[in-house]
Amino acid sequence: MAAVAAAAGCVVAVVLAPAASAAPLSGDNFEGDDGNMVVNTAGNTDWASFTTNPASDPHIAVGTDNPSGSGDNAFGQGTKEDVSAVTVVDGSIPPNKNDLTKFYEASRLGANGHTYLYLAWERAVNIGSANLDFEVNHSVTAGFTGATTGPVTLNRTEGDLLITYDFGGSGTPSLGLLTWLTAGHGHSVGDCYSAKALPCWGNRENLTTAGAATGAVNTVAITDTVSASQLGVGLFGEAAIDLTASGVFPLSGGCQQFGSVFVKSRSSTSFTAEIKDFIAPSPVNITNCGSITIHKVTQNGDSTFDYSTTGGLSPATFSLSGGGTQAYPAVNAGNYSITEAAQSGWTLADLSCTATGSGTSATTSGATVNVTMAVAGSVDCTYTNHTNRSPSITTTLSDTSVPVGSSVHDSATLTGATSNAGGTVTYTVYSDSSCSTGARDAGTVTVTGGIVPDSNALAFNTAGTFYWQASYSGDSNNNGALSACTDEVVTVNPRSPNVSTAQNLIPNDSLTLSGATSDAGGTVMFALFEPGDATCSGTAALTQTVTVNGNGTYGTTNSSFVASQPGTWRWMATYSGDNNNQSATSACGTESFTIDNG
Repeated sequence: MAAVAAAAGCVVAVVLAPAASAAPLSGDNFEGDDGNMVVNTAGNTDWASFTTNPASDPHIAVGTDNPSGSGDNAFGQGTKEDVSAVTVVDGSIPPNKNDLTKFYEASRLGANGHTYLYLAWERAVNIGSANLDFEVNHSVTAGFTGATTGPVTLNRTEGDLLITYDFGGSGTPSLGLLTWLTAGHGHSVGDCYSAKALPCWGNRENLTTAGAATGAVNTVAITDTVSASQLGVGLFGEAAIDLTASGVFPLSGGCQQFGSVFVKSRSSTSFTAEIKDFIAPSPVNITNCGSITIHKVTQNGDSTFDYSTTGGLSPATFSLSGGGTQAYPAVNAGNYSITEAAQSGWTLADLSCTATGSGTSATTSGATVNVTMAVAGSVDCTYTNHTNRSPSITTTLSDTSVPVGSSVHDSATLTGATSNAGGTVTYTVYSDSSCSTGARDAGTVTVTGGIVPDSNALAFNTAGTFYWQASYSGDSNNNGALSACTDEVVTVNPRSPNVSTAQNLIPNDSLTLSGATSDAGGTVMFALFEPGDATCSGTAALTQTVTVNGNGTYGTTNSSFVASQPGTWRWMATYSGDNNNQSATSACGTESFTIDNG
């Protein structure tokens, strides 16, 4: 293992232990020592394992130099590696062997938790030796592109890396590691390579002899599998570096992130030699940091929720409302927790997490997420909180004042409910203003999409005052609601009939027979004629025949015929006679009655 002397989390010096095995480096299967870009051993990876469109591949960065010639640019005025304020010039053609054309970068997390960095370079001409440096910075230098000329201040910060690549024309290249040192971190001039003043590149550690890195330059012509170009002997070099074994990314302790890489060529193996060509920086993401991301989703409304954490996350507390995100992008390996505080009126509907990376896990308990973070792990959690709407229900009667015997129905409207509100509404009519007595059911209806159907129609056959009430059941998104008892009142009024009078009677008549024999027989026929028949010559309205048995009084027994037509009604009675008695008839109208409704 590497022993690291550091101040403020930055690497100062690295003491390297031998690697466990030969290349590919132990813990990963990238073939960084074979001087080509194709996979030679099944199951391994190489540059050809990346996509042919590196701009869309998050694992690879590509830097391409300006075309060789007078349009190429370089550092001018004898720039050395320790100089941050440089001048970029063009029109000065770099020496052939120093004329860089392209570089590649990739990083991976090995199965052993180590972070591996892979670098490759290409040059225009092979004239034996090659001396170049890959600078790996935490931050990008703004505006520093392949088209840049003029003054540039390189954005170097404490702990930036410089990986030296020295190839003498044959054999294995020598790979070294230097770290950028700045004032205020406990460094001294003695920590600087070649005894330069701070800020400076620190003392060089030989990665090759320490077994933390391996590399090779192509000894036969190869194909650039990314750009599909052909490369002659000595035009391609690569290196594989175990950043964990080298002490840059320790398995425990502070995490590191680097965001930019560029490459430079030197005129000789001397670290103080003049810098010749360069290829402008490309953004990269080299990190052993874990990440924790918390998302907030709210249902049926929004509010702000408070969270607390343990394990040293910063900030230790935060707040989120619906759609918000709290990201911790640089998390050390270790144990953490995030807890959401309960909020009145809200329930935790769901808490789900996704953990990626070997050894990284996230478990939930109530409103708490417990995270075990391994190197370069990732945890992504979503808190979903739910609240019910509290709608109101109002009603409208079809009539508020009706006569006895009329029918009335009610209509209800939900306000403030969700657009997909369901449930039921029950309509009831009461006989008192507190809606507690005389209940009559007016129906229960099903609410669909927040729309409430009307009640049944009820007939009111008793006068009085009645009170309608609608009760909403609620559903999974909406609380129940009850309309006010006195909001909908119907008054049922007694009817007001009209009175008119008209006389009518049940008429009867009688006849007295006298002067006949004591045993007189025969019949008496009574006939009643309507007012329009003054001579009793028409059809009688009522007739009745009565049997005669001697002298005496004989009469009708009408109980069903009713005389109602106004005017004078006339009776006429006729005795039939018999063998011993002659017939006799009363004059028309001798008996009469008049109905006057005037």
